[in-house]
Amino acid sequence: MPTLSLTYGNEVKTLRCPTERVLGTVILESNLPLEQPCAGRGTCGKCKVIAEGALTPPDEIELKHLLPAELAANVRLACRAWVVEDARVTLIPTLVYSNKIFTRSNAFRTSDDPLGLAIDLGSTTVAAFLVSLKTGEVYAGGAALNQQTIFGADVISRLGAADTNAARLSALAQASVYQAVQSLQLPERVQARIKRAVIVCNSAMHHLLMQIPVHTLAVIPFRPFRRESILDAQDFFGGLFPARTRVLLPPLIGGFVGSDTTACLAYFGYDQATRPMLAIDLGTNGEVMATDARGNILVASTAAGPAFEGVNISCGIRAVDGAIVDAQVENENLRVMTIGNRTPVGITGSGLLSLVYALRTTGAINARGRLLRDGRGTAEIPIAGRVTLTQRDVRELQKAKAAIRAAVDILLERLGMASEELERVILTGSFGAQLNLAAARGLGLIPNVDRSRIELIPNGAGLGAALFLRDDGFAIGEDLATRAQHIELDLDPAFNTRFVEAMELHVAG
Repeated sequence: MPTLSLTYGNEVKTLRCPTERVLGTVILESNLPLEQPCAGRGTCGKCKVIAEGALTPPDEIELKHLLPAELAANVRLACRAWVVEDARVTLIPTLVYSNKIFTRSNAFRTSDDPLGLAIDLGSTTVAAFLVSLKTGEVYAGGAALNQQTIFGADVISRLGAADTNAARLSALAQASVYQAVQSLQLPERVQARIKRAVIVCNSAMHHLLMQIPVHTLAVIPFRPFRRESILDAQDFFGGLFPARTRVLLPPLIGGFVGSDTTACLAYFGYDQATRPMLAIDLGTNGEVMATDARGNILVASTAAGPAFEGVNISCGIRAVDGAIVDAQVENENLRVMTIGNRTPVGITGSGLLSLVYALRTTGAINARGRLLRDGRGTAEIPIAGRVTLTQRDVRELQKAKAAIRAAVDILLERLGMASEELERVILTGSFGAQLNLAAARGLGLIPNVDRSRIELIPNGAGLGAALFLRDDGFAIGEDLATRAQHIELDLDPAFNTRFVEAMELHVAG
């Protein structure tokens, strides 16, 4: 009897499965989630899974509903693929919690203005924004998870897999972009008005998407193989976008600092900054941008690691119902906040930062990051139900925090500035825009500037990509990519010292 392995997030189930059974039935019997709006009749095309192994080949219904990129990425419809022998299935999450998902205006439904798509291809989340090419208004946003994560949460793992899986990594990225666009739920008549698309991403995502050689990115000094703009990639993407859509990819800056950072620089107005400014795009890869408002713009990328996404954390979890997103100490008792006010099931990146800060203020974690119970070291601290915080979790957060803060300090030092001189500090990215600022400032993740100077902007890269849909906006992006000076932190002799210093958890007031 064949063995079927089912993976959903961190959950893996292995079961024996009789031959000639349809995948959808087996998945539902396993009590794992599967979206089947048409009840498995093959009419909706939404029960997508990633499947490998001995299955029946795609039939005419799958060929109708799946893009070539999805087929190349081993995406199948669970209601049509039948088990022949051993197989492995990865379930695609049916719901993404993201502040990139929004509807700002339905005006696009009642006008005939040409439309554009601004795509932010992140390492973890892919966002798609619908934009008016006439006015620049951003109408709506949607998101999907980057399915490349089956090769690892971090880009280094994916770069390592590119030698033998380049085509599949590209196909997975394209399929994820398609899912993000589909999440906008645009009628066909609206899709027909889409004339332009811009895709921004870090250098690794850019090269993996476009199947550009990655060997120069994978080793020191981590240089992109290609940095210049791609002005029309429609032929590369085939049927991914509506017909006659011009697809553009803005220029990269250097190292892992890609066009997503170029987009942030444009959206935050770095081209005409009149006051000292710092912006941090927080995620698996952290990008730091600083200017002294005298024409100098410095940027750097630092491998913060996946802790900010809840990955590599013992009870880490993505943003789902029951995920801990914040924590506070009230009357000497720890109180956690979860999505949907549900029973805690795990810890998100923002929840991890808040938990460590709260426990640090109570003395349950010391300045060196050691967990304490009754004054003695302990391997873990119970949080709620089965959710615990372990010593390794705290170390992961310390490393992520230290990488970001060391990058910030080095850029400010290169500009000859003290943190007190910053008049504007911007936190962006899905994680950056949801931080508990007291925790971020208190633990030293960001400089301890006055709260009134700090802004949380969820979608800096995506909204910058929206600016690039216009020719004049794209020109600003190309100019910024040339003007910005990339600081290679791995070659800076002060980085290791700064990193070690920033590992300390000194609580600021």
